[in-house]
This record gives sequence, C-alpha cells and structure tokens, in this order.
Amino acid sequence: MSARDAIITEIKLAPESLVQEAYDFILFLKSRRSQEQNAAGAQITSQDRPDFLARQRAVFGDRVLADSQGIMDELRAERF
Repeated sequence: MSARDAIITEIKLAPESLVQEAYDFILFLKSRRSQEQNAAGAQITSQDRPDFLARQRAVFGDRVLADSQGIMDELRAERF
C-alpha cells in the first residue's frame, strides 16, 4: 500500500473536522513549496534594487536638512 492509499483510507475513516484540518495542511505545504521555488528562482541582485541615495541626491543635492527633533520638542511643549 502506498502512502497515498494509506492517507486516502485514513481520510475516509476520519471525522469531517480532521479532514478539513488535513486539507488545510496540504494547501499550506503546497503554497510553501511554491514560495520556496519562486524564491530560489528569483534572487534579487543589488542591480535590481533602486538606488535611493542617488534619488535623494537628485532631489536635494548636497543640502543637509535640519534635524526635526527640535521642531517636535517645540510642538510638544506647546501642547502641554
């Protein structure tokens, strides 16, 4: 008797709640396997990632923005 036949026999004898749980587990295993295959096939290289630092320099140049902590402290002081 193969494993498939043994599982089918057990499912025929099991209560419906256990059958539903087994079905959910099988779906979980299938989705995990497909996710692992997708992850193995689609490795992201550094060239695929956007260069956020270059975008920041394009927008702001070499300017340095002031720290916002002082502004936040002032706003909190006015509230209390």
